Amino acid sequence: MGKISNTKIYITVTAILICVLIALLIRLFLMRREPAGFVTPLEVYEGEPVFYSDSTFRALHRLWEFGNGDASGEKQGEYIYHEAGAYRIRLSVNYTMHKEFLVNVRKHVRFDNDSLIRIVAPHTAMQGEFIVFRGVGYAKEWRWSFGETHLTDSREQAAIYAYENPGAYEVELMTEDTKYPVRHTISILPKYMEEETDERSMMGNDIREKLQAIVDGKPFGPNYNHILNKYLCQNPNVLITVNESKNNDFYSYCQGLKIIDRRVTTILEVIVFPDEQRPGCLKTFKVIQIKNEER
Repeated sequence: MGKISNTKIYITVTAILICVLIALLIRLFLMRREPAGFVTPLEVYEGEPVFYSDSTFRALHRLWEFGNGDASGEKQGEYIYHEAGAYRIRLSVNYTMHKEFLVNVRKHVRFDNDSLIRIVAPHTAMQGEFIVFRGVGYAKEWRWSFGETHLTDSREQAAIYAYENPGAYEVELMTEDTKYPVRHTISILPKYMEEETDERSMMGNDIREKLQAIVDGKPFGPNYNHILNKYLCQNPNVLITVNESKNNDFYSYCQGLKIIDRRVTTILEVIVFPDEQRPGCLKTFKVIQIKNEER
């Protein structure tokens, strides 16, 4: 009888201890689990609403703290931040369960004339002339269509193109931030029928050949002096414009071709401008050139 009684006591005590342990584990689990709340979106602009909601089981008390001193005891709702910054939203349920959300509030982008994508290019050019089209503005992707092929002709911010046929063309430029293409109209005039006899064209071709010779590593002195003496009246400070955007004096430009752009540049075209005050001399000339890897 004594052994049976001891066994019953042992079983009873063990059952009680198990129940207590289970109760403690349940309490510990309830204390440590997170509330079933959420916040969306986590990235907004100033003045846009952030939505919050909680569906925690048996929630008797809720507190939403929005990281700027404001708070709410509602189950769900929306909140608007009026200043940019990072805010930590904290949800407390039944004083024991907590959950945090980090919300990033951005400033609104204000577009002005300086931030809009624009095209800088001439409105008139000659058939076969290499034309520089420059995209102005902030963008990562540039897609040019020059109207002659109806395809994407270039993906560079500064593109070079020559029209094969005369006519009026509408140039289109798209970026990742433009909904519709930015447009530019250009008129292409027929080239001279007797281009071989055109004096300016012949001068430009001669200069182009000598500049290309410098790029190709041929003797610098003879090619440099040929241009300097024959066309620039021995003035090494004549202004040279490259791709419609960069300027150099003639001497520095040629040194750059010899040292920096050696064997990696192609001179596409040279356009000359005579000096009316000094017959036989050039006032300036423009160069259209590309890196070989861009071809």
